[in-house]
Amino acid sequence: MAALPDAPTANVSSESAAPVASPSPMPQPQMTPEVAALVVHLTETEQSDTLAHDLVDTTGFPEAIASLAPGATAPKVEKIDYRSQPPPHGLTAEGDSVALIDRDWTGLVLVPINKSLSKAYTSAVKLLKVEAHPLQDGRVRVWIRMQNIGSRELPSEIACAFSMRSDNRPVSPNFYELQVPSREFRDVFFVSPAGDLLTYTVLIRSNRVNYRVSQR
Repeated sequence: MAALPDAPTANVSSESAAPVASPSPMPQPQMTPEVAALVVHLTETEQSDTLAHDLVDTTGFPEAIASLAPGATAPKVEKIDYRSQPPPHGLTAEGDSVALIDRDWTGLVLVPINKSLSKAYTSAVKLLKVEAHPLQDGRVRVWIRMQNIGSRELPSEIACAFSMRSDNRPVSPNFYELQVPSREFRDVFFVSPAGDLLTYTVLIRSNRVNYRVSQR
């Protein structure tokens, strides 16, 4: 049997033959089962019981960095001048007014996808931004930025009503009072109760008029 001719060979230099290094994968933050379940629930776009969120790598609330848990990866921060802002305050699930002192944020940032937040726009009040920050124990801290676009200082009340899977009873939300100077904004946060969060609703009340924006 005749021998088969040798297959032609190509001249390949050692430099071109070196394997190409694949890009390093982005490190994924470690999540507890409670946090993972919350992220899955709020980012699932086909659910009917809550408004879906995007998991993003940037926060628009620079002051939230102070709540970052030890060892958590900090997200990128939008550049915004908040030097004239008072120290951030908010409400616990029990309705207690608190400063931002707990270091329990995972560093994850969830932003509502739906642009229906514009329903809260009024002649005097505008919701500029809403973010949900998952905490280490599975709760969430909702950050809200409200702007007074009127020509006078605005006495207002803002609340965040949380709907939990284990309790379908209507809950009267606790309102946080704040004064917003003309053309300025204020940031405020609300912490959800312990348990499985279904959805949340931002409420703004001013001059005996209620403005409601639902995260559903």
